[in-house]
This record gives sequence, C-alpha cells and structure tokens, in this order.
Amino acid sequence: MWVNNLEHEKLKTAVILARMYGVRETLEPLPRMSDEKMVGLITKWTEEYFDTEEEDIVRFFESKFC
Repeated sequence: MWVNNLEHEKLKTAVILARMYGVRETLEPLPRMSDEKMVGLITKWTEEYFDTEEEDIVRFFESKFC
C-alpha cells in the first residue's frame, strides 16, 4: 500500500520528533512513559507541527519544553 505525500511527510516528521525526544532524554532526565503514551505524544506533536506556521522543527520541539 502506498501512502500519499502528506502521510509520508507526517511519518517523516514523527520519526524526527521521536529521535529528537530520544536525544533530549539522554541529555536530561525526562519522565518515563509507556510506549502507548509516547506514540500518542509524538502523534499529537506531529499534528500540531503541521497545523502551525512554524517551519523550524527544532524551534517547535524546543517550545514543547519551555
């Protein structure tokens, strides 16, 4: 099954956000959460990122921790 371009971009963005979370987790203690909660969080952030006009994913990610 092929995914459309928007779904593909959302999947790529979700992977980037998850990786960024993992890097941040190694740099400072973050709350432990279940896999289900993590998937929900990354899914929510991905949708928020696509709904915002922010083009810099790093700034978007950092805004989640301020």
